[in-house]
Amino acid sequence: MKIFQQVLWISLVIVLAGCGGAVATSSSTETPVVEVPTPEPTVTEIPTATSLPPVGVLLASPDADPQIVEILQNELSQSITDAGMRFQVRPSLSPESITAEDIQWVIALPPAPDLATLIASSPDTRFLAIGVGDLEPAPNLSMIGSSSDRFDQQGFLAGYLAAMLTPDWRVGVISIADNEAGQLARKSFITGAKYYCGFCSPAYPPFYEYPLYVQLNGGATGDEWLAAADFLLQRGITTIYVVPGAGDGILLNFLAQSGIQIIGGDTPPDDIRDAWIATLGFSSLDAFYTFWPEFSAGADGQNVSVPISISNINANILSPGKQRLLEEVLVMVQGNEIELIGRNIP
Repeated sequence: MKIFQQVLWISLVIVLAGCGGAVATSSSTETPVVEVPTPEPTVTEIPTATSLPPVGVLLASPDADPQIVEILQNELSQSITDAGMRFQVRPSLSPESITAEDIQWVIALPPAPDLATLIASSPDTRFLAIGVGDLEPAPNLSMIGSSSDRFDQQGFLAGYLAAMLTPDWRVGVISIADNEAGQLARKSFITGAKYYCGFCSPAYPPFYEYPLYVQLNGGATGDEWLAAADFLLQRGITTIYVVPGAGDGILLNFLAQSGIQIIGGDTPPDDIRDAWIATLGFSSLDAFYTFWPEFSAGADGQNVSVPISISNINANILSPGKQRLLEEVLVMVQGNEIELIGRNIP
C-alpha cells in the first residue's frame, strides 16, 4: 500500500512538471505560403473584318433626266440587291473609286462626258450606257440607243398617222435639210402617208399633190422657220409632222394657234397639248426593260436598238380604234415588213 502511494505521487509530479514548463517559441514569425493555382490563359478572339459585297452603280450626273433617274433607281435598287450587291447612285466616278469600292456594274445616263475614259481604264467593270452617244464598242460595254435613232421608222408612222386623221390628205412635214436623220424622216413621212392614202388626191381646192414638205438647215433662224411653216399653211395643210430638231417652241405655238394638228417626237409644251396628236418617241426605258435580264445574266458588248413608243396621245383626235391600227403598223415597221422609203421620193 505504501509502495502504491509512492508511485502515484511520482506520476503526479511528472504530469504537473510537463504542464507548467516553459513553452519554447521561435524568435522569427514565418508567413504561411498559400498555393494559388495558375489560371488558364484567356484567349480573346478578335473578329476579322467581313468584306463588303461588291457595288452596282447608277451613274447619273446632276443634268441627267430626273424622271428617268427616279424610275431606274426604283428598278435597280431591288435587282442589284437581289444579285447580292450593294446599290449606289453616284453623280460621278473615277477609276480609283471603282477599284477601291469593288464596283462591278455601272449603268450610265447622259450626259456622261468622261465615260469613255472610265470604260477603258476599268476593264473588269461591266458598263451599260443608256442613250450616251460617241462611245466606241468595248468588250465590257453594252449600249442602248447609242446609234442613230430610227427616224425613218418615226417618219413613216407620222405620215401614216397624219393621213389617217386628216380630211382630204392635206398633210405636211417640216424637216432639216443638212441632217441625215432629218432627210430620212422627211422621205419616210411621204412614204407613210402614201401607204395609207395612195395618190392622196384632194377632192376640193387647193389642188396640190400631198403630202408637202419644207426643210431648212439646222442653223435657221426662228423667223425662217415661221416662214417655212406659213408656206405649208397657205397650201391648205392641216396636219404637220415636226421632225425633232426643226424649229423651236415658237414654231410649235404658231402652228397650234393656226389650228394645225401636230405630230412630233418629243413631249409637247403644256400650252399646245390640245393641238398635239401624239408623240412618236424613242423609248430607252422600254429597251432597258427588255435587255436588263440579259445584262444581269452576263451579256456584254451588246448594242441594243431603241423601239418607238406612242405617248402623249390626244384622245379627242386619235381614237382607241385608230390607235390600235397605228400600233399594228408599228409592229410591221419594226419587223421590217414595210418599205420605209419608197422609190422616187424627193
